[in-house]
Amino acid sequence: MVVTIFHELGHAISGMHFSKAGATIYLGSYGDASGSVKFSVRRLKVYIRKNPLKWSGGMCVLDNNLFPVNKKIIELLAGSLTPFLFGSVFFFAALYFDMHGSIKLCSGIFLGVAIFSMFQSLVPSSRPIESFQGKFINNDGQQIKKLLKFRKVAPVLDRAVELYDQAQYKKAAELFDSQVLPFVREPEIFKLATLAYLHVKNFEKAREMSTEHLKVAAFDADDFSNAALVCSHFEENDQALAYYHESLLLDPLHKYSLNNLGFTLNNMERYQDAIPYFDRAIALDPEFAYSYNNRGLAKLMLGDRQGGLADINNSFKLDAENAYAYRNLGIYHLTKNEYEVALELFEKAKSSDPDTHKIDYFLEMARQQQTL
Repeated sequence: MVVTIFHELGHAISGMHFSKAGATIYLGSYGDASGSVKFSVRRLKVYIRKNPLKWSGGMCVLDNNLFPVNKKIIELLAGSLTPFLFGSVFFFAALYFDMHGSIKLCSGIFLGVAIFSMFQSLVPSSRPIESFQGKFINNDGQQIKKLLKFRKVAPVLDRAVELYDQAQYKKAAELFDSQVLPFVREPEIFKLATLAYLHVKNFEKAREMSTEHLKVAAFDADDFSNAALVCSHFEENDQALAYYHESLLLDPLHKYSLNNLGFTLNNMERYQDAIPYFDRAIALDPEFAYSYNNRGLAKLMLGDRQGGLADINNSFKLDAENAYAYRNLGIYHLTKNEYEVALELFEKAKSSDPDTHKIDYFLEMARQQQTL
């Protein structure tokens, strides 16, 4: 137990130093917060399983995992070496100061366990551990082995990650695709490349990245959600729903899958089915603007104009430049035969985001109604 604490602290402290962001430690589980005591120390959150008889390992999750390869290797080594270093200092201090025999014994046992744990962590293993959220995690040694391969393309990879972190998604995607993935085909890189292409709405390339990703590793909840978003864009709604359900099986609290599944159901005119998913997404994140305007549309289509308008207005309060809020408010005015106002709102949505779903269809509808 104590070795696990020092191991995860080693990951967390070094990772927080390199990323300049927070971290979460799970002690006694691989990411299960239920049945745990929670406390925070500045940017560090800690979940400790209450029942020590149910302890099964530990896990550290960094809020920002995007930092250079060499620093990532150091962060992984820090987890394995911290218990060993602490145990060594404790053991030799007990000998040097000729402490009580029981202290010497405890320090020796701790050092032995720390050494065993260090080798267990650093010897690469191809058998991953499945986290509570459904993600497969390799041991430190296997991750370091992969990162050493990354070093061959480290300058390009670091530049691509830097561009991604700076929201220069088009340039990042092109670097991942053309100069990194031909040499290092790892799930983490496919994930970033897919996300980068999604950000610039290049859905064809995002689909290509997802397809190649599946050839080397199984999808986690995020990957299923991204693949579903691609399917939704191509109106492959049944496949999109299947992927969103897979995502939610792995992570029932995935707010983007909840919202986007509801959005897909809206597109299929299954408004009553969509509302519970928006409700769940809003319960998870009361400031999630998109879920409000999507739920607002569902309510409008079910005849609840006032409830729909209230949700859309809430969305505007949270995100004043939300193109879909403009579109859905335009639909509200269409239902009231206020075509001039609707047209103005559709034009604002188009100006804010030209790729807003079906915006050209609604623009044409409002223009036609104006001329009647």
